[in-house]
Formats: sequence, structure tokens, C-alpha cells
Amino acid sequence: MGTTAAQSRTKKKSTRGSLIQGMSRRLPNEILDSKVFRDRLRGLLRHYSGTYALYKGERLYYIGLTKDLLGRISHHRDDRHQKKWDHFVVFRIRRVRFLKDIETLITNLAKTPGNRVKGNIPRDGDINRLLRGTLAEHKTELRAIEKALRKR
Repeated sequence: MGTTAAQSRTKKKSTRGSLIQGMSRRLPNEILDSKVFRDRLRGLLRHYSGTYALYKGERLYYIGLTKDLLGRISHHRDDRHQKKWDHFVVFRIRRVRFLKDIETLITNLAKTPGNRVKGNIPRDGDINRLLRGTLAEHKTELRAIEKALRKR
């Protein structure tokens, strides 16, 4: 039994917004000095985990993840990153188990001088390592064939 034209035209429900619950454009770090904006940000970011990016001018400096977006960004004004960034962007993400994987993905795609760690993947997920193993296996096989051909 086939589908009718009406059935094939029904739209699938979008998954947009399932992961990212909100985001900002670049905000100057001075916005955190304003009580009005700080209170508003606290309300907007409360109960959200997320990722954030710190910029120095136009250059991406640092990418991080946290369970407390506002607190973490504020903390970076007084830690080893202080004075190394002047704008930030936030991505609100509901507390999801993939948050660390998101950070790993982003920090491996972007050059961020402030990030010391780029994240880890499971050993069996390191595709380059697996390909190097394949290369080593075939090198051994090819050496044996090469050696056999020289004998003749």
C-alpha cells in the first residue's frame, strides 16, 4: 500500500532548538560591570549549561564549557585569561550529556591560543591512529613481497 500525496507532503517536526536554547552575538566584557545588564544576564542564563567563546578584538581566544555561564565568564576576568579577551559569546544548552563532546569538537576545529586542552576522544575513535595501524600492517606485508621479488 503506497502513501498518498497528502501524506508525503506532511512536514517532519524540526529539531531546531533541541540542543541550543539560546545564544548571544558578541558582547563586550564591560557589560558585566553594569548591574542592570548583569542581573538580566543572570536571569537569561540561570539553569543553563553551555559553551562560550572569548575574543580579543576579532580573534577567537578561548572556548569553554560550563554549568554556570555567567559565573564562568565573570571568573575569566580575574584568572589567567584576564586582559586577554574583550568580548564574549554564549550558547545556552540544556544540561546535556554531550556538552564535553561539543567542546572537544569546537576546540579541535578552531585555533584558540587560550585553550591548553583540546579534549579527548575514546581510543577506538581516533581515526588517524587506526589508519596508522592499517598503514603499519600493509608496510609489513609490502616489505615481505618486496623481499620476495628481489630474490628472483
